[in-house]
Amino acid sequence: MLLKMVRETYDRHLADPESDPFFMKLRSDAQEERYRRVKMVRDLAYRATSFVIEPAALDLIATVQSGVKLVEDFGPLLVEAPLPFDSVWMEFEEDIGGSRNGSGVLIQKIGGKILVCSFHRQMGKPLIEPLLFLTVDADAKLDMRADPFTSPRFINGFEGTQDERVSQFFGEAFPQTGWTILNAVGAMHLIAAKGGPLDVEDESMFSRPERRRMEREGALSAGAPQVVTKIRVNAQGRLHLQAVDDEEGGVGGARRRAHRVRGHYMRTARGASWRKAHVRGLGQVNETIRVVEAATEAQPSD
Repeated sequence: MLLKMVRETYDRHLADPESDPFFMKLRSDAQEERYRRVKMVRDLAYRATSFVIEPAALDLIATVQSGVKLVEDFGPLLVEAPLPFDSVWMEFEEDIGGSRNGSGVLIQKIGGKILVCSFHRQMGKPLIEPLLFLTVDADAKLDMRADPFTSPRFINGFEGTQDERVSQFFGEAFPQTGWTILNAVGAMHLIAAKGGPLDVEDESMFSRPERRRMEREGALSAGAPQVVTKIRVNAQGRLHLQAVDDEEGGVGGARRRAHRVRGHYMRTARGASWRKAHVRGLGQVNETIRVVEAATEAQPSD
């Protein structure tokens, strides 16, 4: 679980600053700032209630997010998100370029604002700490701050003036961070929607031997949540995904016959709800057979 790695990494950095690859390269005043930043994130990671989005649920969230605009919708979606707790951790795994990648999102309500950041780790490689810290206020205004410790090596990798390099950095870092966060936000909207396509189930975060070992070593913080909530696709979610498959493989004119319609999230005067996946049209359901043919090169006409 990625959250365990985050906690263990920051615990180690606080107990042994020399294990922190950033700390020892800094001047004394910057070392103090780094220490405070590590402690802040570590404390938030222990305080957060954790959720894990399972692969099928992540696939479903992606179908609902297809119409979302990252810049315009980011603030409003986060402000309107039905956060179940003041401090939330949400993580998921996905395949990117044939490699398994884990992502985690830390969301914290602080004084009327919402602070968010993301962590990433490619399987078998070191943890990537947050590059950006994003804050959204009650009016959905977004503020982005580059982390002063993790961002410089990326900024320095670009060409041009300092302002141009910083601009390029934000141009690449925000989409990755933003979409990761919106996946977490999308999960919360769908969990809260009445009759929605996702269910949640609590599981123990630690096995019994692991928990006892941590208690003996004093590594289990008092009051830290010891369960993780798994986010899974339910029967409605499976109908939705089947409808998406049918829709993507169908022929436009054929959809006038009976066919499956994907479910979708709606906001109504009575609150959030899920419009169930259903069959539309007459006759038997139009089960589409997909035929994939090799593309042929078009020849110019005389």
